[in-house]
Amino acid sequence: MVADRGRAGGRFSAMAHNNLDANVNYIMPKLKYALSRILPDPMLRGLRTIRDISPSGNAWRHIQAERISFMSGLGDSSNLLYGIVRSMKPSVCLEIGSARGRSTCYIAMALKENGRGTLYAVDPHTETEWNDHSSRDTYEILQQNLETLDLSAQVQVLREFSEEVARSWESPIDLLFIDGDHSYEGVKRDWELFVRHLSPFGVAIFHDTTWDLHPDPNQPRLTQMGVPRFVEELRKVGYPVLTIDKDCGISLVQRVIGGIPLRLESDAHEHS
Repeated sequence: MVADRGRAGGRFSAMAHNNLDANVNYIMPKLKYALSRILPDPMLRGLRTIRDISPSGNAWRHIQAERISFMSGLGDSSNLLYGIVRSMKPSVCLEIGSARGRSTCYIAMALKENGRGTLYAVDPHTETEWNDHSSRDTYEILQQNLETLDLSAQVQVLREFSEEVARSWESPIDLLFIDGDHSYEGVKRDWELFVRHLSPFGVAIFHDTTWDLHPDPNQPRLTQMGVPRFVEELRKVGYPVLTIDKDCGISLVQRVIGGIPLRLESDAHEHS
């Protein structure tokens, strides 16, 4: 009986939660429209600024993000991307592979809270060998998720393959997130296309780097997974690689073999 009451209470709570969501989604657009007709433009701009930078606005955005069905293997490691961006304060981020936008939204939330920076989200949003089954043509879904979280201003969505974007790319990149073509040839190509654009202390981040440590026999298509092999090659030749064995593996890589020197050459000679 107690268990039944618990289940009933859970169902009631879920129904109330859903009804609240429906009411908020119905009322908020009408309230925004009414305010836009009543309040003068300078006051509206001030209210938008307060909303964007206030802790309550940021908290709301994070809560909303956790409720979006991104259907992504990135999982809680999206918070790692968020934290790195909040710390680095990058001007330019580029991600290869957006799908429904979990990585996109968490990077963009950090950029919005930083008050600076742009994410270029590269994905053809068409069927490839590496789509999740429910995430093929995800362009409209990505745009909707960005709009829901009020992040459209932080993201330039590039509906192209990475090699098409690379042909005309010239800007320094502070953070490069590679999560597109997972074949060995594909991930190697994405690294080689953009690593030369990384800023001196820029960082490349690869997803799905520990698949070989935890193979899944129920996903035969992943036998062609080449990300672990390629990142291991980078590690063996001396690129600094830091790997976190969660959410299929997240590896951070610096662009310089041996790492970025942390002392000036003149200082090293003086104290040798």
